[in-house]
Amino acid sequence: MTFPRRSRLTDRRSRQRGVTLPELLVALFVFALISSVGVYALRLAVEGREQLTRIDANLRQWQLARITVRQDLMQIANRTARDEFGELQAGPVIGGLGFAGRAPVTGEAPLIGFVRAGWANYDTQNPRSTLQYVEYVLKDDDIVRRTRPYIDAARAQPVRDRMLFHDVSEVSLEFLLGETSRGLDWTENWPSGGTAAPQAVKLQFRSKAYGDIEQLFWIGDTSAAAAG
Repeated sequence: MTFPRRSRLTDRRSRQRGVTLPELLVALFVFALISSVGVYALRLAVEGREQLTRIDANLRQWQLARITVRQDLMQIANRTARDEFGELQAGPVIGGLGFAGRAPVTGEAPLIGFVRAGWANYDTQNPRSTLQYVEYVLKDDDIVRRTRPYIDAARAQPVRDRMLFHDVSEVSLEFLLGETSRGLDWTENWPSGGTAAPQAVKLQFRSKAYGDIEQLFWIGDTSAAAAG
């Protein structure tokens, strides 16, 4: 004896039955796995963008620092500055032993000092010289550009420091005397050779971020620069 109505009702209920608990758990696991992969990929993209932004900013700062050094050296003037006691320095450009007469400062080592031309003055109410005294100083682990309002030093005269290269070590500065049969003749001390300025300057240091760095700056003839 058969019951066709009941059989059709049973089939209808079988077709309307939902997913089982194991199936639901598997679906949730797959969804969680996909979500985790998506979050991880998004985090990598954000971190990568932040790293690129930071590296781009550092490279831009290094390029600006190099341009600053190049412009300073290209505008060296044949003008000898006086120290805080009124004595003339050894020459228009001093470096190495040229700073021998200066009292040492803890945490600092002067690299090069000179007078440069081309210091723009846009304040017509307070005219001043277009010459400026500039020093490059190794201050702690930074190479700093130091300037002052007047060419000649004074005990109460303020100075302004601008950090150019950060977190460096093994800093050395050499001055080009000229070219000989053995190649380029470099010296660590200036003045030397009886000339006002070296033909070129070589700056070497080790950067924590970029490794060993060597920068060459051509100076050439400084006779065209203004003399104070």
